[in-house]
Amino acid sequence: MSPTHDEDTFWNLVDEFIERANEACDTAGDPALVSAALLQACSRFNAFSVASASLDRKEFTEEMPSALEFLTGQFHDQLQADLEDYREHYKVYIAKERPDEPLH
Repeated sequence: MSPTHDEDTFWNLVDEFIERANEACDTAGDPALVSAALLQACSRFNAFSVASASLDRKEFTEEMPSALEFLTGQFHDQLQADLEDYREHYKVYIAKERPDEPLH
């Protein structure tokens, strides 16, 4: 696969997951509940991903600390960037959700 195809696939998957999360918010009624469920699903899937990439249980056990450090670092960096993006574009992203509030 070409890097462009991988990047396109990556962003298409991101968009699909966000769309599904937005749909879940409509049915669950609480974005915090959906967020917690997504975080749990992400954690579980990442554990599967690390385990399935290992040759055996011993290798998996040895890789656990570095995988945990890498994945939590990635989450931290991505969340920090997304929080900054929302801070910069709050009026665009959130104000449309709350049309009755004044835009300051």
